[in-house]
Amino acid sequence: MAQRNVLCLVLVGLVIVGGGIGVSIILTYNNLVTLKVDVENKWNAIAVQYERKIDLIPQLVTTVENYTEFEQETLALITSLRTQWLNLNGSPSEQANVSSQLNLALNTLFVAIQENYPTLYASTLYIGLFDEITGTENRITQAKLDYNDAVAAYNTGIATFPGNLVAGIFGLTPLQFYGSS
Repeated sequence: MAQRNVLCLVLVGLVIVGGGIGVSIILTYNNLVTLKVDVENKWNAIAVQYERKIDLIPQLVTTVENYTEFEQETLALITSLRTQWLNLNGSPSEQANVSSQLNLALNTLFVAIQENYPTLYASTLYIGLFDEITGTENRITQAKLDYNDAVAAYNTGIATFPGNLVAGIFGLTPLQFYGSS
Protein backbone atom coordinates (compact mmCIF):
# COMPACT_ATOMS: atom_id res chain seq x y z
CA MET A 1 0.00 0.00 0.00
CA ALA A 2 2.84 2.37 0.84
CA GLN A 3 4.41 1.76 -2.57
CA ARG A 4 1.13 2.55 -4.21
CA ASN A 5 0.84 5.85 -2.33
CA VAL A 6 4.40 6.75 -3.28
CA LEU A 7 3.69 5.88 -6.91
CA CYS A 8 0.53 8.00 -6.87
CA LEU A 9 2.44 10.91 -5.34
CA VAL A 10 5.17 10.59 -7.95
CA LEU A 11 2.60 10.50 -10.76
CA VAL A 12 0.73 13.49 -9.35
CA GLY A 13 4.03 15.33 -9.01
CA LEU A 14 4.96 14.51 -12.62
CA VAL A 15 1.56 15.67 -13.83
CA ILE A 16 1.89 18.93 -11.89
CA VAL A 17 5.44 19.54 -13.16
CA GLY A 18 4.46 18.58 -16.71
CA GLY A 19 1.40 20.82 -16.53
CA GLY A 20 3.53 23.67 -15.22
CA ILE A 21 6.02 23.23 -18.04
CA GLY A 22 3.18 23.06 -20.56
CA VAL A 23 1.57 26.23 -19.22
CA SER A 24 4.96 27.96 -19.23
CA ILE A 25 5.55 26.97 -22.86
CA ILE A 26 2.08 28.18 -23.87
CA LEU A 27 2.47 31.51 -22.06
CA THR A 28 5.96 32.07 -23.46
CA TYR A 29 4.86 31.18 -26.99
CA ASN A 30 1.85 33.50 -26.75
CA ASN A 31 4.08 36.32 -25.51
CA LEU A 32 6.51 35.81 -28.41
CA VAL A 33 3.64 35.78 -30.91
CA THR A 34 2.30 38.98 -29.36
CA LEU A 35 5.73 40.60 -29.70
CA LYS A 36 5.99 39.47 -33.32
CA VAL A 37 2.54 40.83 -34.16
CA ASP A 38 3.59 44.13 -32.59
CA VAL A 39 6.64 44.18 -34.88
CA GLU A 40 4.41 43.55 -37.90
CA ASN A 41 2.07 46.32 -36.77
CA LYS A 42 4.99 48.75 -36.42
CA TRP A 43 6.22 47.72 -39.87
CA ASN A 44 2.79 48.50 -41.29
CA ALA A 45 2.94 51.95 -39.69
CA ILE A 46 6.19 52.60 -41.58
CA ALA A 47 4.65 51.33 -44.81
CA VAL A 48 1.60 53.58 -44.42
CA GLN A 49 3.78 56.66 -44.00
CA TYR A 50 5.97 55.67 -46.95
CA GLU A 51 2.91 55.16 -49.10
CA ARG A 52 1.75 58.64 -48.12
CA LYS A 53 5.13 60.04 -49.13
CA ILE A 54 5.18 58.01 -52.35
CA ASP A 55 1.68 59.28 -53.19
CA LEU A 56 2.84 62.90 -52.79
CA ILE A 57 5.75 62.51 -55.22
CA PRO A 58 3.72 62.68 -58.47
CA GLN A 59 2.17 65.96 -57.28
CA LEU A 60 5.61 67.31 -56.46
CA VAL A 61 7.03 66.22 -59.83
CA THR A 62 4.11 67.82 -61.70
CA THR A 63 4.46 71.06 -59.74
CA VAL A 64 8.23 71.24 -60.24
CA GLU A 65 8.08 70.28 -63.94
CA ASN A 66 5.94 73.33 -64.62
CA TYR A 67 8.64 75.62 -63.25
CA THR A 68 11.98 73.99 -63.92
CA GLU A 69 13.79 73.05 -67.02
CA PHE A 70 17.17 72.05 -65.61
CA GLU A 71 16.16 69.54 -62.92
CA GLN A 72 14.80 66.87 -65.28
CA GLU A 73 17.52 64.36 -64.34
CA THR A 74 16.66 64.68 -60.65
CA LEU A 75 12.93 64.40 -61.39
CA ALA A 76 13.55 61.28 -63.47
CA LEU A 77 15.60 59.78 -60.63
CA ILE A 78 12.87 60.56 -58.09
CA THR A 79 10.24 59.00 -60.35
CA SER A 80 12.44 55.93 -60.90
CA LEU A 81 13.08 55.50 -57.17
CA ARG A 82 9.36 55.86 -56.48
CA THR A 83 8.63 53.08 -58.97
CA GLN A 84 11.41 50.96 -57.48
CA TRP A 85 9.97 51.44 -53.98
CA LEU A 86 6.49 50.44 -55.15
CA ASN A 87 7.94 47.20 -56.58
CA LEU A 88 9.83 46.15 -53.43
CA ASN A 89 9.02 42.94 -51.63
CA GLY A 90 8.67 44.81 -48.33
CA SER A 91 11.90 43.84 -46.59
CA PRO A 92 13.19 46.46 -44.17
CA SER A 93 16.74 46.52 -45.58
CA GLU A 94 15.62 46.99 -49.21
CA GLN A 95 13.12 49.65 -48.23
CA ALA A 96 15.74 51.48 -46.15
CA ASN A 97 18.16 51.48 -49.09
CA VAL A 98 15.67 52.84 -51.63
CA SER A 99 14.31 55.30 -49.08
CA SER A 100 17.79 56.70 -48.43
CA GLN A 101 18.37 57.16 -52.16
CA LEU A 102 14.97 58.80 -52.53
CA ASN A 103 15.68 61.16 -49.62
CA LEU A 104 18.99 62.21 -51.19
CA ALA A 105 17.30 62.89 -54.54
CA LEU A 106 14.50 64.87 -52.88
CA ASN A 107 17.02 66.90 -50.86
CA THR A 108 18.96 67.66 -54.05
CA LEU A 109 15.74 68.82 -55.69
CA PHE A 110 14.68 70.92 -52.69
CA VAL A 111 18.07 72.66 -52.54
CA ALA A 112 18.05 73.31 -56.30
CA ILE A 113 14.55 74.79 -56.10
CA GLN A 114 15.47 76.98 -53.15
CA GLU A 115 18.59 78.30 -54.90
CA ASN A 116 17.46 78.48 -58.53
CA TYR A 117 13.70 78.93 -58.59
CA PRO A 118 12.58 81.59 -56.11
CA THR A 119 9.14 81.85 -57.70
CA LEU A 120 8.53 78.13 -57.26
CA TYR A 121 10.07 78.17 -53.78
CA ALA A 122 7.53 80.85 -52.80
CA SER A 123 4.61 79.03 -54.45
CA THR A 124 1.85 78.06 -52.02
CA LEU A 125 1.38 74.71 -53.76
CA TYR A 126 5.09 73.90 -53.53
CA ILE A 127 5.30 75.01 -49.90
CA GLY A 128 2.29 72.83 -49.05
CA LEU A 129 3.81 69.78 -50.76
CA PHE A 130 7.20 70.43 -49.18
CA ASP A 131 5.58 70.67 -45.74
CA GLU A 132 3.57 67.48 -46.35
CA ILE A 133 6.68 65.54 -47.41
CA THR A 134 8.70 66.93 -44.51
CA GLY A 135 5.95 66.10 -42.01
CA THR A 136 5.60 62.63 -43.45
CA GLU A 137 9.34 62.11 -43.21
CA ASN A 138 9.18 63.05 -39.52
CA ARG A 139 6.40 60.48 -38.99
CA ILE A 140 8.48 57.90 -40.87
CA THR A 141 11.43 58.58 -38.56
CA GLN A 142 9.26 58.03 -35.49
CA ALA A 143 7.71 54.89 -37.01
CA LYS A 144 11.21 53.50 -37.70
CA LEU A 145 12.17 54.08 -34.06
CA ASP A 146 8.98 52.36 -32.88
CA TYR A 147 9.62 49.45 -35.25
CA ASN A 148 13.19 49.00 -34.05
CA ASP A 149 11.99 49.10 -30.42
CA ALA A 150 9.47 46.35 -31.20
CA VAL A 151 12.13 44.28 -33.00
CA ALA A 152 14.44 44.70 -29.99
CA ALA A 153 11.71 43.47 -27.62
CA TYR A 154 10.94 40.49 -29.86
CA ASN A 155 14.60 39.58 -30.41
CA THR A 156 15.24 39.86 -26.66
CA GLY A 157 12.24 37.63 -26.01
CA ILE A 158 13.54 34.87 -28.26
CA ALA A 159 17.12 35.19 -26.99
CA THR A 160 16.39 34.95 -23.26
CA PHE A 161 15.25 31.98 -21.20
CA PRO A 162 12.68 30.43 -21.56
CA GLY A 163 11.91 32.22 -24.82
CA ASN A 164 15.02 30.80 -26.46
CA LEU A 165 13.79 27.26 -25.84
CA VAL A 166 10.28 27.97 -27.07
CA ALA A 167 11.59 29.91 -30.09
CA GLY A 168 13.78 26.95 -30.99
CA ILE A 169 10.87 24.52 -30.70
CA PHE A 170 8.57 26.65 -32.87
CA GLY A 171 11.18 27.94 -35.33
CA LEU A 172 10.96 31.60 -34.34
CA THR A 173 13.99 33.51 -35.58
CA PRO A 174 15.36 37.01 -34.93
CA LEU A 175 14.07 39.86 -37.09
CA GLN A 176 16.14 42.56 -38.76
CA PHE A 177 16.20 46.08 -37.49
CA TYR A 178 15.19 48.78 -39.93
CA GLY A 179 18.23 49.97 -41.82
CA SER A 180 20.41 46.92 -41.16
CA SER A 181 21.31 44.29 -43.71
